[in-house]
Amino acid sequence: MRALCSVFILISAISCSSSTGDTGSQWMPCEDRYGTVFLAAQSAVVRLGGRVVHASEASGSIVGRLEVDVLGSQVELSITLSRIPDHQPGTQEPITVKVRATEPGVSDPEPDRAEELRRLEEQYLALVGDRAACGNPY
Repeated sequence: MRALCSVFILISAISCSSSTGDTGSQWMPCEDRYGTVFLAAQSAVVRLGGRVVHASEASGSIVGRLEVDVLGSQVELSITLSRIPDHQPGTQEPITVKVRATEPGVSDPEPDRAEELRRLEEQYLALVGDRAACGNPY
């Protein structure tokens, strides 16, 4: 059991770490109603000028696509909302919003492009925080 807990902690630390470029995601803690954060997460995609192509409140997943003039290409935002299982519905709860911006078909972007993707992730998290009770992005 101890080994299993250690593995879980290690995986959680890796998946929650902030990263530049295409190698990871950025995340932000929120403490609000799940429905409020989920709507804010979708709204942020639209406010960036994109469109939501997939949204599942049950699984906490959202996929958005937008054209980024600076990059001259389409960018995909993969968004995940994580919550504590068995939390009382309708009450405020700790939620983690993760976002990863990628250029479809590009596995290793140039440093300048990777920095633009990171800035887009930061903008996205700031927009979510405008509409929900969230802390500072990590």
